Amino acid sequence: MKKKPWKSSLTAIVLGTMIVQGGTAVWAADTTTPVVTAPTVNYGLTNDIRAAIKNVAVTPTASGSQLAVTVRLYNGGATQNRIPEHELRVQTTSGVSYTLKPSASNKEALQPKEIGELVYMSSVDSKEIGQIDQLSFVNVDIYSYPKVETTLLAMPTKSVWYGGTGSAALQSLGSLTWGEAFTIPGVNSELVYTPVEASMQNTAAGRAAVVTVLASNPGVGRETVPAFRLDAQSEQKSYEGKRSEADPVNLEAGEKKYIHFAIPVENGVTLSNLLVLSTDSFVPKGGGQATALATGKLAIAWPKAEQGNSAAVPYTIGDPIVFDALTKVIDQKTEVSLMELHLHENPGEGYQTAVAKFKLTNTSTTPSPVPAFLSELTNAQGVTYQGARQTNVTTLLNPGLSYVVSYSYIVPQTEEGTSFSLKLLDAQAAAPYTTTIAALQTDVQKEEMDSTISLYPFNLAFNDVSVSTQTTAQLMYTYKFRLDLGITQKENVVVDNNFSKLRFEIVDNVGRVVGSKDASFTGVNKLISGKQILDATNITTDQFSYPFTVNVYETIETQNGTAKRLLKVIK
Repeated sequence: MKKKPWKSSLTAIVLGTMIVQGGTAVWAADTTTPVVTAPTVNYGLTNDIRAAIKNVAVTPTASGSQLAVTVRLYNGGATQNRIPEHELRVQTTSGVSYTLKPSASNKEALQPKEIGELVYMSSVDSKEIGQIDQLSFVNVDIYSYPKVETTLLAMPTKSVWYGGTGSAALQSLGSLTWGEAFTIPGVNSELVYTPVEASMQNTAAGRAAVVTVLASNPGVGRETVPAFRLDAQSEQKSYEGKRSEADPVNLEAGEKKYIHFAIPVENGVTLSNLLVLSTDSFVPKGGGQATALATGKLAIAWPKAEQGNSAAVPYTIGDPIVFDALTKVIDQKTEVSLMELHLHENPGEGYQTAVAKFKLTNTSTTPSPVPAFLSELTNAQGVTYQGARQTNVTTLLNPGLSYVVSYSYIVPQTEEGTSFSLKLLDAQAAAPYTTTIAALQTDVQKEEMDSTISLYPFNLAFNDVSVSTQTTAQLMYTYKFRLDLGITQKENVVVDNNFSKLRFEIVDNVGRVVGSKDASFTGVNKLISGKQILDATNITTDQFSYPFTVNVYETIETQNGTAKRLLKVIK
């Protein structure tokens, strides 16, 4: 096959998206402002094979510099074509030439209409590489003497990433504001990405910046999210991120999906930018561990506090909650409503407790699993309190029925807010981190101590409560509670032994808790409307303290222990 002279092959021909990413107008999730990426130029390597530059990077190492190049090839012919024998060289503006080693995974031939990527890398014991302005495919005939070198193709490198920290690493990158949609320059993909959420989170493994990106496919065919990652950068240091999804993410035409990145950072760090990096893998010939290569493509400004989080929408207690349309946590046939949100003090505990109750309703015709979401409360100053879910929850919801799940929040006594942002969180998509699936702005409900008390799905009225004491033969005092209650229950709401209970706590005249008695809304000895006696013979004391006070609590068992909501104080 006769080769084209390399000078004539410098004429650029844009082939569209079969080999390169074209100039595509994209939109953010909630804006119509387009972000257009420049088309990638490709060149003729042979009569049938065309080449385009995907990545060129110069990255500092401990002893010098790492040079890395990825070239994308496309066989436009009707038969298999072998890739010509060659060396890949990069040249600097000062005329210095470096020969890079090919990855062992590089293809030697391409099938018709096939796209292949060739990866090259070399480490140089010098930090004075200079500016790269060209790379070339060079055929070396080692059987001739002197050896004969023929340049098959030379391509100008208009976009080179010079890695590092601080502003130097950003000089060759395009800059985006938070929430601006983008495509990845040089990558053969029409997928559009929009950063939608960023938060700093703490787990047992340490602190991390967690970023959610919306990927959308505006094309006409199925696409797989290409290999890339998000790093974070402060003024002094860069932090490497990792995508949470281990399996490939595929998007059909018109489909949208979230992808998530976790970036471990140090405590107290202030981030300034996110870096979008295209990633490749270099496999050394002769065996050895593969090297991960990363090339910076774009810089995204780290969002301000009000930008990185989902905006809380005004919410009326009892209304169905509107969830993110892409969430996998809540089945579309499962309706979730916040039925109660109370904040109150706990006598003798040193903190306040907030309790939220959610009604889950199966509106389908078949049983559905109970959604496992987390929740947190955030006050007007941005202080966040993590919720603890009740310990035992039924696994399935039967059609046409509702179930109640409770969450408790430990809040300091200094908290005086009455309006909170209540976030519902997905703990699976970016595990062990969380992402927001709904954010509500609502007020806490006032406790009505002297009227009917709501313990959804029950309404509870204390018509009369009295406590009597008895003396045992061992001169110990025992207690009995005489109750006259009015209890009504909402229809079609299931209550089982996982539901919260009432706790009657006896406090003596110096503030000591001398005993307590729990009562359930389910089971053989459940609470009923009318008069009844709670036998508290298991509560004994050798001192009779009068007068005493009875604190009535609602109790919920959570993974953090027993959460209590004070309902009534009886003296």
